[in-house]
Amino acid sequence: MPHFKPNDNLQYRWFFRFAAALLLVGQVLVRLLKGRIPRYRHVIEYMAMVGPDSLMVVLLTNGFGGMIFTLQMGREFSRLGLTNFVGGIFALAFCPELAPIVTTSIVAGQVGSAFAAEIGAMRP
Repeated sequence: MPHFKPNDNLQYRWFFRFAAALLLVGQVLVRLLKGRIPRYRHVIEYMAMVGPDSLMVVLLTNGFGGMIFTLQMGREFSRLGLTNFVGGIFALAFCPELAPIVTTSIVAGQVGSAFAAEIGAMRP
């Protein structure tokens, strides 16, 4: 059995990964040319499930999370006498930093559970 140096092993891994990616691209092109594309109706349904159907849950979660964040910040800032800065700090801290994280977590959970339920409902 030949002994490979770490660099040789890395080169082989990159070669096989590149070959696998080329194979995948080839399979996609063959399906496109043969016309075996997935049904667009299902794609549109899944896109609606990921996007607009998740909007209400995301708005409610971010709204209540923002309220709790503001209440806690207001209580701490009132001890320091900085209650005038609660809104500005909230706009700087929650909106660009925490809201996207909460949004992605909620959307990932909702869409993941919906897809899992749909897969579980499939009959052989």
